Amino acid sequence: MSQITVPSTSKPQRSININFDVNIVINGVTNMIESDEKQIICNLGDRSLIITGQKLTIASLDTEKCLCTVTGSIESLKYVKGKQKQSLLKRFFK
Repeated sequence: MSQITVPSTSKPQRSININFDVNIVINGVTNMIESDEKQIICNLGDRSLIITGQKLTIASLDTEKCLCTVTGSIESLKYVKGKQKQSLLKRFFK
C-alpha cells in the first residue's frame, strides 16, 4: 500500500498578542510596507495590518518565522483586505 502525501499550502497562522504597556507581537507578517513613529503597515499575505500610535518602533522582524514585535504607545489596529499604503497628503490632513 502506497502513502499519498499532499504538499502543504497553508498560510502562516495570523495572531496578535498584546502585552499592554510593553509591546505587541504579530504572527503572520510576510513583509513591512511602511513604518515610522506614528504608523506601521505590515503585510499579512492577502491582508494588511495598520498600527497607529506614538513613538512606534519595530523591535524585531523575522520574515522567515513571520514574526514582528512592535513597541510604543499603540492607539489603534486596523485589519484591512489587500496591501495598503496611505498617501503622504492623507497622513498630513488627519
